[in-house]
This record gives sequence, C-alpha cells and structure tokens, in this order.
Amino acid sequence: MTDTLGSHRSHDAAALPPVGLWWPMLESELRREVLEDLDAPLREGLVRRILELCEVDGDPRALRGVRLREHDQAYIAGWSHAIGWS
Repeated sequence: MTDTLGSHRSHDAAALPPVGLWWPMLESELRREVLEDLDAPLREGLVRRILELCEVDGDPRALRGVRLREHDQAYIAGWSHAIGWS
C-alpha cells in the first residue's frame, strides 16, 4: 500500500517524513521541545508522534538518534518567525 506521498507506508529509516507535513500538526508542547535545541537528536516518543501524524507505519526505534536536517530546521525557523511563535 502507498500513502499520499507515493512512497511505501513502511518508513525509510534514514529520514523523517517531510517537515511541512508534520510540523503544522504537532502539538505545541512537542514543538517547544524541538525548538529548545534544533540540533539535538529527537526523542523516540516525538518520532513516534511524527510518524503517527503522517500515518506512516514504522518503528520509531529505527530512527533512534535522528536529527532534523538543515532544510527541516530552516522550515521551522521560518514558520516560527512568520507567526511570531516561540
């Protein structure tokens, strides 16, 4: 089965789904957690929530230690600046 992104529902362990899909839906307390340190590895629970929001089947443990890519960080910084949210 494929998702709306045209990829298989099992998740590529190398990267998170596109930030533009999950960031706008992410709960504010989890956004704050990410904003505390954009370079830090993401917690397993946070990765699990991202996968849930994007309806991607996958084991968040496969993404253990994953970090935001540079373009993910730029998207988040631009979003935060545009709406004055921090």
